[in-house]
Amino acid sequence: LIDMKNYIYTLLLLLCSFSFTHAQTAEDKKYVSMAVTDILKGFQTKNSDGMNKYVNKDYGVGILFKSGGDLGFVLNEDIDFGMPLGYIQKAWNIRNEFPMQLGDATGEYDLKNKKWKKEGLFVQFNSNAVNAYADQFLEQYGVKDQEIFKISSNAKNVVFVTLAENTREKATVNGFRFVMTKIEGQWFLTFIDVTEYDAE
Repeated sequence: LIDMKNYIYTLLLLLCSFSFTHAQTAEDKKYVSMAVTDILKGFQTKNSDGMNKYVNKDYGVGILFKSGGDLGFVLNEDIDFGMPLGYIQKAWNIRNEFPMQLGDATGEYDLKNKKWKKEGLFVQFNSNAVNAYADQFLEQYGVKDQEIFKISSNAKNVVFVTLAENTREKATVNGFRFVMTKIEGQWFLTFIDVTEYDAE
């Protein structure tokens, strides 16, 4: 009876660990690593085509920004550096020199001092970032009802990427955050977070 209990306990542990790592297969890690590299390169060179190949045509890409201290959101069909993307500006300058770190760490931005507390390129699987964003909006905005938020509400299908790098020039914003979501078995760029730069 004791052996049977141990067997069931071990089986449950294995099942739980499998479900926890479900989104982190070797294939997922390989694809996401390649996509992160492509997306950052596209942003660095202002090549929208390089980024748009990861944008789902049905859901588009959401831009999260701050204006006057409040969180804002705009949904775009795709990425076009010739049009306003929330508060992404052509002046945005990333070096993208850090090795990719897969794990639980994320870059934390110090709003008061306008700099990242720790620099690096952090790729976090099983991220609850989208739900955390959605919780910041007042209910009357209905953000949680929008399809792009709904499709990204399951943390096991979400990867949160932070390129945390501090600016070397004055009045230039550095660093870049975005979210990838697994939709019907494929990873897409679903959100870009430019909240470290407050437009007002």
